[in-house]
This record gives sequence, structure tokens and C-alpha cells, in this order.
Amino acid sequence: MKIGLIQPSIGKIKNQPYVKSWNMYPLNLGVIAGLTPNDIDISFFDDRHEDIAFDNHLDIVAMPVETYTAKRAYSIADRFRSQGTRVVLGGMHTTLLPQEAKQHSDAIAIGDSETTWPHIVEDFRLGNIKELYISDNKEKTLRGVRPKREIFQGRKYLPIELVETGRGCYQKCDFCSVTSTYNHTYRSKSIEDIVEDIESLDRRFVYFVDDNFVSDFKRTKELCDSLTPLKIRWTSQGSVNMADDKELLKALKASGCLNMLIGFESLNPKSLELMGKSWASETRNYSESVKKIRDHGITIYATFVFGYDTDTKDDFKRTLDFAIENKFAITAFNHLVPFPGTPLYSRLEKEGRLLYSNWWLRNNGKFGEVVFKPKNMTAEELSESCFNCREEFYSYSSIFSRLNDFKANSRNLTNLSYIAYVNLFSRKEAKRRQGWSIGEII
Repeated sequence: MKIGLIQPSIGKIKNQPYVKSWNMYPLNLGVIAGLTPNDIDISFFDDRHEDIAFDNHLDIVAMPVETYTAKRAYSIADRFRSQGTRVVLGGMHTTLLPQEAKQHSDAIAIGDSETTWPHIVEDFRLGNIKELYISDNKEKTLRGVRPKREIFQGRKYLPIELVETGRGCYQKCDFCSVTSTYNHTYRSKSIEDIVEDIESLDRRFVYFVDDNFVSDFKRTKELCDSLTPLKIRWTSQGSVNMADDKELLKALKASGCLNMLIGFESLNPKSLELMGKSWASETRNYSESVKKIRDHGITIYATFVFGYDTDTKDDFKRTLDFAIENKFAITAFNHLVPFPGTPLYSRLEKEGRLLYSNWWLRNNGKFGEVVFKPKNMTAEELSESCFNCREEFYSYSSIFSRLNDFKANSRNLTNLSYIAYVNLFSRKEAKRRQGWSIGEII
């Protein structure tokens, strides 16, 4: 029995390297490989870096589908199915749009692979594969499955290890496909499993892929206490309310935290209210929260989103100035994306403001284009303004001014080297991503 695990690309341009910032190894496929019985032959293909061997005579092909990779994933799936290979699709996009994914697959997996993949493999052995597999994981904790990372060997990924400690998020941001997929829930792995996974890694630089590493303050402190003896350096994603707990910040720093991505999303309270995130700014001074985090030597990757009905052109400069003044190590200035299955998508669709209903499948789609009608500017103005903020934030003068920070960004040689490299890297990558073809092989 031969199984192919495939990571689809957003789209590829021949004779050009893939966007490096999208170049981490696909941990979810490592998990699937870890769930696969040892007597099964696994082939792994990463569509971002190599040609897929369609003539490899595979029995099953499994692919995770995300919204930006859906068009390419369906193209790959259709080709395999045309030659008799069974195709199984999973991932967040499949979970949110199962009827669409069904048109390009023999089976779809909804929810966690830990409880669907073993059944899929066993049913195929018995010649009784079903069209639909739904995760029955009702446990409050995630099962401890060790990813089989050896399938990634020989490929040039970013030099960072990926580890998952929890999945989902409690928040209810209306634009977020994560909260829609996991229904505003969060589940964590046991600390023992996490430590064992990290101890098995070769590299000491780790990215915890959790959507919110600090969802549970008490549990996060316990985890950090167990991470401290491992002497790793790590980065992850969190929420700004971590600044409210001094003991948590101390634990994060002691455990090796270099940087936390924080979704500030907007400086406009009315926009935060529209997106369901008004809690982030109520009775809170963002600059004070930022200072508390940076005072503990933790740098910040700040993300902002523009395009809500209360946003105006003035918000771009105000946010850019705020990002530079607060010496954020990294910042993303994103336009609003109506992901299918989210309350945002449903609202814009009901209001007739989507420029394309299934924008992820349309021909000539480009990364960075706006696919809905904003209220106070054109779609083109929204896209261009976000790109201009990226260019200004990663200008040499901005990089130099933010490196002149001995509390966090340049508090030691490790931080200085890391932040300098990431900024120069991001300066180049921001330009390469803009206008990248979605689903096309050019």
C-alpha cells in the first residue's frame, strides 16, 4: 500500500524560487505520517519546491487544503483521480466548505486528523473507504502524536523547528477561519508530550504554531517552567492581554521566548468592535501593554488589518507611526480577507459586497488583491495602502531606528542578529509576495 502526502502551493512561477517566508515544513503532514502504520509506504511531495510525481502509482493521496491553496490542490487532486488514485482532502478549508471539496475527492476529512486518518487507512485496507470522515474528538486535550519529521529531510525549509502545544482559540474575531473551524474552543497537549517532542529535535530554535500560546495563563506558566531547562529559543503567537500578568511575562522570558506575534488588528475602537475584538482595547493603553512586554526582553511581531467600514485612509499613517514609535520588531499590515465560513464572509455576501463569490478559485487571482468593496476607499486603494505601509516599515531608516532599542530588539547579540536578519528578509519578501499568482503554474 502506497500513500502520497502532498503539500500544495499557493501557485508557482517557473524558474523562480518560492516565497521564502511561506517556506516552513508542513507540520500537519508530519502528524499524518506519524499516524500512518509502519508497514505502509509513504511518499512526500512539496509542491512549493518540486515537481509532483504523478506517475508514482500511489494508492491514496492525502492533501491539506487551505483557502489560498485550494485552487492548486483541486487541480492536483483531479489529475490523480483521473488516473485512478484515490484522493483524501482535509484541512481548514475542507472543514469549512465540505461540499466544494467533495467535488475533487473520494473522501474528505472534517476536523482533527488524529481521529479521522486512522479510520481512513483502515477502511482503505478493507476496500470500504467512505466519502466523509468527521472527527469524533470530544476530549479537552489533544492526543500526543509524535510528528514524523523525517519525511521532510533533503528539502530547504527555514531553519526553525515547528511544535504544536495547543489548537484553536477562545476568541470570536469575525474574520478568523481558525475560530470558525474550531468553534471558539482551545485544546492543549500534555506538557510531557511537548517536552519529549522538543527533546527529539536537532535544532534549538522553535516556532510554536499555536494560534494563541497564552490562551490559558496558568497552563502556559506551567509549560514555560518545563521549557526553561531545555534551553531553547522560541517564538509563537499570543494575545495582548499577556501584558496583564507579570509572572507570565517572567516565565515566558525565562523559558527562552524571543518574540511573540500579537494581533492588535486596529487602533480604531469602532473597528475592533465590528470584528468582535473590543475586549482588546477596553480600558487598555496599547503603548503601556507593549512597554510591559518589551521590558521583559520579548520582541513583538504586531499584525494589523484594514478594511472595516469604520476604517479611513488616515488610519494607515496613524498605525504605521504607532508601529515605528513602539519599535515593533516585525509588523504585518494586512487588508481584510473574507475567508469562507466566517461571519465576515457571510455578512459581505449578504450585503452584495463580494467582488467574486468564490474568489479563491477564480482565474488570474493574485495574492495581495482585495476581493470585496470597502466602504471608505476602493479595493485598489486598500491593497496599495497596505503595501505602502509594509515598504515604509521595512525601509532602512525604519529598521535602523527600531534596532536602536536595547530593551528588546537589541538587548543582546542574539536578538540583534535575529531582528536584523528578519527585517532585511521581510523587506525583500514583502515585494515578492505582492501579486503572486494564486493556483497558477506560470
